[in-house]
Amino acid sequence: MNIIHALLMLGLLAFSSLSMAEADRERDHQQLRQLMAQASEAINKRDMARLRGLLAGEFVITMVDQQRMTTAAQLDDFVEKYFMGESAPLKRITVRPEADAPSRFIGGDLAIAYGHSDDIYVLRTGAEVRIPAKWTAALVRQPDGWKIAAFHAGANLLDNPVLAAAQQNLWTMAAAGAVTGALLMLLLVRLFRKRA
Repeated sequence: MNIIHALLMLGLLAFSSLSMAEADRERDHQQLRQLMAQASEAINKRDMARLRGLLAGEFVITMVDQQRMTTAAQLDDFVEKYFMGESAPLKRITVRPEADAPSRFIGGDLAIAYGHSDDIYVLRTGAEVRIPAKWTAALVRQPDGWKIAAFHAGANLLDNPVLAAAQQNLWTMAAAGAVTGALLMLLLVRLFRKRA
C-alpha cells in the first residue's frame, strides 16, 4: 500500500509540475502577444522612444527595404529619411503583424516567432500601397520582461504591388512613347511631302 501511495504521489507531483509549466508557457505566449501589439502601435505612431523601450540592449532589425539597424540612432535616421524629411517618400505606415504559429521556445529565455503582415504604406502623394510581408523575430526574456533582440521583415521581390505599379508605369510610358513616335513620324512625312 505504501508503494502504491508513493507512486500516486509522484504522479500527482509530476502532473502538478507539468500543469505549472504549461501555465508559465501560456503566460509567456500572452506577454509575447502584448509585445507584438505594443511594437506595432509604436511603429504605426512613429513613437521611436516607445519602440526603443521594447528592444533588447543588443538588437538587430532588418526592415522590409532590407536596411539593417543595430542602434537607436539608426532607427531615428530611418524614420527621418522615410517619414520626416522634405524628400521623405512616405506619410505613414500601418503594420498589422500576425503570428503564423505559436512562438517556439529555446530554453526558458529565448523565443522565436514568425508570421505575416499586410502593411499599408501611404505615400507622400496620398496614394496607398498594400505590401504583404513575412517576418521573423527573436525575443529574449530580460529582468523587465520580453524584449525584441532581432527582427527581419521581407516582401516578395518578384511579386509585390510596388513592382506591379512600376511595370504598369513602364507599359504606360512605352505606349506614350509609341504614340509620340507615330505622331512625330506623321509630322515628318507631311513636312517632307510639302517640300517635295
